[in-house]
Amino acid sequence: MEQRYRYMLKQTLSFYKNRLRYHFIRLTSTISDNYIVFEAYAGRQYSDSVRAIYEELIQDEEFRSYYFIWVFEEPEKYLFLLENHHTILVRKGSSECLRYYASARYWINNVTVADYLKPAKAQIYIETWHGTPLKRLGCDITTDSDPRQTKKYMHRRYRKKGKKATCFLSPSPYYTEKITSAFCLSDKQQNAIAATGYPRNDKLFHCTEEEVAAWKEKWNIPADKKVLLYTPTWRDSYVDEQGRFIWHNDVDLPALMDALGNDYVLLFRSHHQIRNLANILDCPQIIDVSQAEDINELYLMSDLMITDYSSTMFDYANLKRPMVFHMFDRERYDEDIRGFYLPLEELPGPVTATIDELADAIRNQLQHFTYGETYKNFNAKFNPLEDGNSAHRVIEQCFTQVLHKRSFRENIVRYSRKTLNRIRILLQLLNYNVLGFFRSHGMMHNNNSLRLLELKNSHQGERCFLIGNGPSLNGDDLNLLQDEYTFGTNMVYKIFDKTNWRPSFHCVSDTIYGSKLGLELSDMIKAPLFTTERTYRRMRKKPVDTTYIHTIQSERYKVRGNIFAYCMIKATVLSLAAEMAFHMGFKEIYLLGVDCTNPHDKKGHFTDNYTTKEVAETDINRIKTRMKANTLTTKQIGEHIIDRSMEVYALLDEYSKKHGIRIYNATRGGNLEIFPRVKLEDVLNIKT
Repeated sequence: MEQRYRYMLKQTLSFYKNRLRYHFIRLTSTISDNYIVFEAYAGRQYSDSVRAIYEELIQDEEFRSYYFIWVFEEPEKYLFLLENHHTILVRKGSSECLRYYASARYWINNVTVADYLKPAKAQIYIETWHGTPLKRLGCDITTDSDPRQTKKYMHRRYRKKGKKATCFLSPSPYYTEKITSAFCLSDKQQNAIAATGYPRNDKLFHCTEEEVAAWKEKWNIPADKKVLLYTPTWRDSYVDEQGRFIWHNDVDLPALMDALGNDYVLLFRSHHQIRNLANILDCPQIIDVSQAEDINELYLMSDLMITDYSSTMFDYANLKRPMVFHMFDRERYDEDIRGFYLPLEELPGPVTATIDELADAIRNQLQHFTYGETYKNFNAKFNPLEDGNSAHRVIEQCFTQVLHKRSFRENIVRYSRKTLNRIRILLQLLNYNVLGFFRSHGMMHNNNSLRLLELKNSHQGERCFLIGNGPSLNGDDLNLLQDEYTFGTNMVYKIFDKTNWRPSFHCVSDTIYGSKLGLELSDMIKAPLFTTERTYRRMRKKPVDTTYIHTIQSERYKVRGNIFAYCMIKATVLSLAAEMAFHMGFKEIYLLGVDCTNPHDKKGHFTDNYTTKEVAETDINRIKTRMKANTLTTKQIGEHIIDRSMEVYALLDEYSKKHGIRIYNATRGGNLEIFPRVKLEDVLNIKT
């Protein structure tokens, strides 16, 4: 009894501490419509219906601009998820985790979110739960057998959990009825239960023999063995001193395997609540698969499943394979621990109490199993919606494309952020201008500004070529420029295999390229690199010969003429290349490969594999955010990019004319007509 009250006191203190912390974070957060938070089994796994919904969403074009935040106790184990560049991993309970919970429009969970988390009215909390219940659940439990908490305390927690959820997913009318009573859902919430089926079971309908063979090889399961899967649930009455559920150790599995013989292999899958599994697996025929996160793989590898009161029976029934129900503590479980929702006579397989009965039932089921009326009625009652398309139905029924209306508090937060950002920019302007003034007069230099000083007028009166990455760029033209000063940009190195030309200097201004392609840039570009300070900071591997300039993010572009202070880069990396050329004293500048066409069209660059899908989609999403539009065609995005680029070129033209600099366009074709057109052969005095 003392242990129970210690546990409840600890839970209560933790609740208030974390609730206060979460509310403080929520006060300074605003809800983002394209953020979705995922958490499975309290952050311990990447599995269940939560995983199935995530994997469906990342394949859906409607959600390509969304960000998917996964909450894990150990996020470093799931770095493979970062292959999808819109996926973010956070540590459970961290401030970053709470910020995402406070700002995500959607929460998706399978064991209910932590008690201290409470969704705002505009947030949509989809509770998948983790199985159709045979044993009584939540407010339907009438016994007081849980040594951690009183029945009254537990019922109160379940009622609060039920009130939080916007939507419960349901695979059957039976499930809807039991979840409604277990969580004491109101009439309004009962209408919010979505009849979708269970997303986690979709994979059972979409699997190949090759996949099953690969999984068996992974777990070292001989192809000629009969595979048994044992999935026992936890017992409320078996807990350790920390209040964690422990394995009851009442089933002698080695004795079972001795009785069955060498033709069988047993896969032991403990319940996710069991943290400290006792050593019961000292038998070569038993394989512990408790760490397998996708239980569907175990279902599909097995020939028969053994369980007791676990909800796995309802999922496994979709395969129409034999099951045996080993209930050695049936009477005690029914009367003193949990109790059952339905008569055990409805179960589609034999119920056993001893190891000998279990062994006989396994042999009999594998030899004489038929998919009879009892089994058919079981699936009709508990799995009527399972067809392999549940995750798709969840997206159709539970996700809305309607933007939420910002609250008064959110508007205050957004206004405060904008104000603070303006103040930050003003301080940057003051700092950069003061430093720029002194540095242009030979004072207050650092290593970077000294490199800029060395570059100042280092090519006074000479000519150079600025190389874009448009579709007209080709290796033959670049071969003609091997003796000229040239500025390469972004990923021009993708053409290196078609030319002997290499740039004299290289320019990268976009932070996307710095963060996503920093390693490639460092390996491929050997020329001096010019970039912005923000991009330089984001490079994982920084090229040795790099010079950066400060920049101020703004839609208003102006050629300032003092690169010691800052440079306002906009729309195109050519603005950085041009201003560096001005700074270095070049008086005759030629553009090549500057087509000014849509970079996101099929032929937007000189090669189809110019950019990665990750970089392209990041750029598209940034444009959508800038234009405040979630749905834009590729044509509309291209028009936006071209319009902004033309504005920049017009201002560069205006500046160059005032300062005696001549800019010509030697690009073959394209849309840029601001600068006078010239033929590359004429510039180089090549006879054609």
